[in-house]
Amino acid sequence: MSNNEIIILILVAFNINSLIVGCFLGRYFSSSGVSYNKPQSFFKQNQQDKAVTNHLSIDDKKVVVDIKTDGLEKKYDSLGDVKQSKDNISNSINKLKNLKR
Repeated sequence: MSNNEIIILILVAFNINSLIVGCFLGRYFSSSGVSYNKPQSFFKQNQQDKAVTNHLSIDDKKVVVDIKTDGLEKKYDSLGDVKQSKDNISNSINKLKNLKR
């Protein structure tokens, strides 16, 4: 065997060993990816959420007083333009019903 063949064999062996060590380390230290644990049922999770009830707390420090609107002036009767439509949409509704069938 020549020196070139020995170097190639050493590099191939080093690459194979690196691959094997990397696979073992990846399996050992993996924190994400495919989980082998059986997933919980959606319904069991909801039942557990219902079991934990949140208690309401009322803050007595805040005080709400009456708001006086006597000095306010009403500028507009309505917001935007009001348009009346004379279109009959019953024909369109009937067409949609027929398309559904």
